[in-house]
Amino acid sequence: MNPKSGDEFDLTKSDSLAPSGDLPWARPDALALAALLVLPLLFFWQALSFGFVYDDEIFVINNPLILSWKSLPGFFTQSLTSWVHPGLAANYYRPVMSLWLLINRTLWGLSTLGWHVSTLSLHVLVTLSFYLLARKILRDRLSAVVAGAIFAVHPIHVETVAWVMGFPDSLVALAVVGSFLCYLNGRSRSRHRITWMTASTLLFALGIFARENAAALPVIIAACEWIESSGKDDPQGPTKAWSRIRACLNAVAPYLTVMGVYLVARVLVLGGFSHVVARISLPTLLQTLPLVVVTYLKHLLWPAGLSPFYDIPYVEHPSLRSFWLPVVVLLAAGAALVWWSKKSRQAAIASLWLVIPALPVLDFRLLPPGEPLHDRYMYLSSVGLVLLLGLGLRRLASGGRRILGQPALPLLSGTILVVLLGYGTISYCRYWSDNLTLYRRGVEIAPRNNIVNNNLANEFVARGQYDEAIRRYQQVLARSPDFWLSNYNLGFCYYKLNQLEEAQRFLGRAIALDPSNPDQFVYLGLTKFKMGRLGEAESGLRRAIAIRPDGRGYHFALGVVLKTGGQPRAALQEFRSELRYYPDQAAAQTQIEEIEGTLKKPPSR
Repeated sequence: MNPKSGDEFDLTKSDSLAPSGDLPWARPDALALAALLVLPLLFFWQALSFGFVYDDEIFVINNPLILSWKSLPGFFTQSLTSWVHPGLAANYYRPVMSLWLLINRTLWGLSTLGWHVSTLSLHVLVTLSFYLLARKILRDRLSAVVAGAIFAVHPIHVETVAWVMGFPDSLVALAVVGSFLCYLNGRSRSRHRITWMTASTLLFALGIFARENAAALPVIIAACEWIESSGKDDPQGPTKAWSRIRACLNAVAPYLTVMGVYLVARVLVLGGFSHVVARISLPTLLQTLPLVVVTYLKHLLWPAGLSPFYDIPYVEHPSLRSFWLPVVVLLAAGAALVWWSKKSRQAAIASLWLVIPALPVLDFRLLPPGEPLHDRYMYLSSVGLVLLLGLGLRRLASGGRRILGQPALPLLSGTILVVLLGYGTISYCRYWSDNLTLYRRGVEIAPRNNIVNNNLANEFVARGQYDEAIRRYQQVLARSPDFWLSNYNLGFCYYKLNQLEEAQRFLGRAIALDPSNPDQFVYLGLTKFKMGRLGEAESGLRRAIAIRPDGRGYHFALGVVLKTGGQPRAALQEFRSELRYYPDQAAAQTQIEEIEGTLKKPPSR
């Protein structure tokens, strides 16, 4: 490959996305793809031995909707979490994500190896797709393969790759990057334009029904059309502006049609476009936003100290460190991107990929309280960052020494960067091996984060270390007395220890804070049952069933209470209800047979 000047790689011509600008396919491309196929496996291989962690228990292990293909139609008519929190407003309408879970549960059951192979395979496919995209945008094989290697091993991807339930980000990235590649081919190849554009639209449909941030694609395409039309010899003034707007609308029309279908379905299923979860004011959101964005930029550019949880307090009173310095950094970064984008259309396209996919996750009122930031949300945005890095390395290629026929400076710089990032990935990846290791890492990085402290306490409960769990729950509640999760979990912990008065106190406090969760009524009812207060126990269990009639074990528990209270016929009805929802509930069948046998006996004289 001969060295070229920077100007030759600047997309300044109106045909910059035309096939004449494409690199011809050659043997080095096949070698590059082979290398990029292996590279993620080398740096993420340890994840194949990891177990289920974090939300895997909810969405993989205990998810009743992924046990049968009969659930498939329901994926399109209910939210992702409808079975977890029935009746509550939800923000997740992701049918394709549910379909992916169903496919994997069918293939692997609860084999952690199978699930991790599946998740890692998605990242490998995204890496290969990224290389194809980088070839088209950077127009240089060395820059594209170095950029692909950086993408393959970047530590910010660990959360997506090492965690089973991190897959939605790589799944949507595969669909969106693939869709954009098909769009580029369809735009430049009139012979097969319909085929390419159809494929692009279908991939976009898969992406948007998998995760909301796929909505960035039409915006990126419209912006690309606007950029590409800037050099065309069209009429000047309003006529030219309208011509460019019309070209943009024509380009995104198929995607907007799909988007319209998605939005209608989403609003109908969720009862609205979105629902506020973290009840913070708009001024607080805007004041916190610079800190969150700068933190994301830091993790993309300097991925040290990564964690699944962070201490990012909401900024209610702007200070130099929490607001003004982040604002200055953002203004400087924005000015640099604008300057570079004006000099290079390649930089402009890369900047679009960096900025636009991040926008949907910046309204963190839709995220759990205290959780405005997670690294996995930057998976798709990292495409833009790595393209910019590849473009920067390409600028180093002019003149100088060569190694193995390649410009020495970008090759050595890229290799060093890949090694350093890969080391960070291996180091961080190990924290995802099990819940105890993961949550201890979270507490180390974010000691005041209530969710990770609560989750670590839960893990101690699971391991039978109740004293340590209680101590950590109490630490959270000393800091945040109204934190619902720790009130509920501490009540559950006391219930397990048969400390019924304490269990009653904290479960009652949890119910007062949020009466929408049925499990807390179940355990309060069971606590009352152990205390011999059968009427109150029955009342609590009936409230749980009213919230979630199909709750596993709910009808069985109520049946036991009724049977103990001398109401065998009412108990029989509850046991039958339990068996109707869960035919595998052998204990319910045993109770039914026992009560029916008792009712059939003639009364004693």
